[in-house]
Amino acid sequence: MSEVVASNVPGPKSNPHKIDGLRIIALFKFVKVLLLIATSYGVHKLLDAQIVERLYSWVSTLSDDRLERRLIVRALDWVEDLGAKRMEIFVAVTVAYTAVALIEGIGLWMRKRWAEWLTTVFTASLIPFELWDLIKRPPGHRLPIVATLLVNIIIVAYLVWFIRRNQNTHR
Repeated sequence: MSEVVASNVPGPKSNPHKIDGLRIIALFKFVKVLLLIATSYGVHKLLDAQIVERLYSWVSTLSDDRLERRLIVRALDWVEDLGAKRMEIFVAVTVAYTAVALIEGIGLWMRKRWAEWLTTVFTASLIPFELWDLIKRPPGHRLPIVATLLVNIIIVAYLVWFIRRNQNTHR
């Protein structure tokens, strides 16, 4: 009798339409995928020298004292300094990272246990690199890294808690 009652008790995965922490992380991953696709596409387009020349031409029409002009010129100079080979490597790495984020997002959305583990391990593996970047980055430019680091720590902490809670309920 207790087995029948216990089997009817709703578990953490009983409502497939519920928006919970896993689904929020999955949505975050999907947004990241869209941004990574846009980044890959943009960097790929910058491999075309004619587009870079058009951008320099357009930037020259802006006033010299505009912040936008200085930022765009700095970005274009940085891209040109990278060279085509490094930009191709950047695109390849970004595409691979996009694929992993998409797999994580789909797996989490579908509430797959392997996705919980994959996301935990992969996200946790990024934290040391973010800490290193935080140490090396000049003091005025640390806010994006701090935000990324905090989001990743929150995701890892939540997933560790979620996995442990589910292991305890399955025992």
